[in-house]
Amino acid sequence: MAALPDFSYFLPTEVRFGAGCFNELGACCRALGRKPFLVTGKRSARAIGALDRAVAQVPNAVVYDRAEENPTTGQCDAAARVCRESRCDVVLAIGGGSPMDVAKAVAGLALNDGACAAFIGADLFTEGALPIIAVPTTAGTGSEVTPYSVLVDTAEQQKRTIKGRALFPRVALLDPELTASLPADVTAYTGFDALSQAMEGLVSRKRTAVGDILALEACRLVRQWLPRAVSVPGDLEARGGMLLAAMLSGCVIAQSGTTLVHGMGYYYTLRYGLQHGLANGLLLAPVFRHNAVHLPETVASMASALGHTGPAGEAGSAITRALHALFEACGVSRAARDAGVDEHLLADFARDCYSDPYRFKNQVGELTEDDVLRFYRESWRGV
Repeated sequence: MAALPDFSYFLPTEVRFGAGCFNELGACCRALGRKPFLVTGKRSARAIGALDRAVAQVPNAVVYDRAEENPTTGQCDAAARVCRESRCDVVLAIGGGSPMDVAKAVAGLALNDGACAAFIGADLFTEGALPIIAVPTTAGTGSEVTPYSVLVDTAEQQKRTIKGRALFPRVALLDPELTASLPADVTAYTGFDALSQAMEGLVSRKRTAVGDILALEACRLVRQWLPRAVSVPGDLEARGGMLLAAMLSGCVIAQSGTTLVHGMGYYYTLRYGLQHGLANGLLLAPVFRHNAVHLPETVASMASALGHTGPAGEAGSAITRALHALFEACGVSRAARDAGVDEHLLADFARDCYSDPYRFKNQVGELTEDDVLRFYRESWRGV
């Protein structure tokens, strides 16, 4: 038993999976409240008909359809005022990770006095939160089974996290039909997000024995289904496989958190608007070559799950080959320069990232600022 870390594992979300399960939204909502506050983005849920279908099931819902791609604490304050004034008692989130981030913050702010930024941290919603129902329309963040709301702090212009058990959704409806019309690039980028979460959870200082099993399965699912979901958009089997992978990756990071990949990727997103999953994906190979030095067997198991077997002593090269092959299969460049990242700003990113100990709290191995800069440069070149 000495090889197994001590851990606790708490996942209170009821997951319903299958084509057509979105039709259960009305019944799920009525079981938890009488007046829903429905949070979604500006375009996608409406474009695929999910918003109209939701309103048909819960016609008394108050609709907030202005969730931004990288939502801010200020936006959550504004949305929470509408929720409170409307006396809503259950929150529905339909969309990708961003609407879910807003919905979770609103659910907490509805019952707790104070500005959203005051709750950045862990378990600060002392009065709990309204019940949340989450319906993902992308297969990436796994936010439907996590207790996190990741927001841009309006004052600091930095991504920060609100965490709390009250923010776990009560119900998650995973319907692959809702992801069938995702464009190829969004499918790939959100898939990389799911992969990065699974991989990071496997090497986190807070990893769990249960999470390790789920993370490796998520890696296998991404390898099997992501290239097909990218190339054959309407393939519900592939879409379902990726929804499952994303959900499993959420189960992993709900317990283990993320590592330096996420901390570094935020700079690509905030400075250049790179989609969160792409930003993370571009950093996986450089950071995991480092992780392979400290956890060679673990990284070798990931590489095997992604289709590239080899001895633990060659785990760094194996995981690099596996990741590069996945990028190629999805038609995405592995070089950040091809995504518009300016090489001259990499030193600034490294300096700022290294100055924040929070970004390293789950990361294995001692790192210097030069190491972080090296990761950025390798990501930029795609080596």
